[in-house]
This record gives sequence, C-alpha cells and structure tokens, in this order.
Amino acid sequence: MKVYLLKTKGKGVVPDYIQVRDENQSIIGYFKASNIEKGLDEIRLQDPARRKAAAEIFEKLEFGKMIQAEL
Repeated sequence: MKVYLLKTKGKGVVPDYIQVRDENQSIIGYFKASNIEKGLDEIRLQDPARRKAAAEIFEKLEFGKMIQAEL
C-alpha cells in the first residue's frame, strides 16, 4: 500500500506524532511516535514482515518531512 508519512515534533507535554496518509492525502493513521505497534494496528498492517519494515521506517523518519513509502 502506497502511503505518505509525516512525523511531527511535540512541545512540552504534547508528544511526537506520526501521520499516515493515503494516496488522496486523507489521514488513515495518527498515533504517538512512542507507540508504533498501536499505529500499525490502526492502519491494519498484519503481516509480521511488513510490520517490522514499517516500524523501521517510522523510527527513521525525520521531523517535519513528508515521505512516500510502500508499506
């Protein structure tokens, strides 16, 4: 599935978040960067190999840069 990913930096008590958007830029997932497993469940990614690859991508994301990825 082709998606767009954006990691936003929180300030103070607001945590960092990751947005997952589909090809139409609609948000299909929005979760805390510290809780990647919940985010993978939210976007319904079940295959263990794909989950591992997606988690690695999420961890390497730079703040404020939107990237296109295949999950």
